[in-house]
Amino acid sequence: MLIGQFSPGPDFLLILKNALNHGRKSALFSAAGITLGLIIHTTLAIAGLAFLFNSSEAIGQALRYAGAAYLIYLSIRLFISTKALSSASAAHDPPQQAPLPCSAAFRQGFLTNLLNPKVVVFISAMLARFLDPCSLPLEKGIYATIIVVQGAVFWALFANLLQARIIRNAFLRYQRQLNLGFALLLIVAAITAIR
Repeated sequence: MLIGQFSPGPDFLLILKNALNHGRKSALFSAAGITLGLIIHTTLAIAGLAFLFNSSEAIGQALRYAGAAYLIYLSIRLFISTKALSSASAAHDPPQQAPLPCSAAFRQGFLTNLLNPKVVVFISAMLARFLDPCSLPLEKGIYATIIVVQGAVFWALFANLLQARIIRNAFLRYQRQLNLGFALLLIVAAITAIR
């Protein structure tokens, strides 16, 4: 699970973007949103609804398109904020991002995770190695708890790691270029989500 979460994807990019642009608090609220998404995905996987997403092409396709649209929306917002940074830099003002409200950071984390159909498929594949139809509810609950707690701890640690002075200073030096890169990566993630 840790390797799957650490692989760069929408959740990873969102935490990276929010931690570096808006600070620890925004990143932690995004991590909390991702954790709520993990709770829902894990519940769906354990309940067997992942099979429905895999067997119903229409549901899977609708979820992929909704997720791709949301990632494109986030990238457009990032492009707009990068343009504002460019204008401020041209006026010799220090580059500053508008603060991201905690509710917006939480919502971004939740929707980014929830609208990523690969998460429920990945969790289902992981659980299939350890659970079978005869598994007791307690056993399913233990595995679900491991997945959710591991995700919550990982994203919180990652958000805090990104606050290290050397990382923040490097980011602030190249903020516009990195934000453009984040926006482009979100678009690439959106395109690969609908393939």
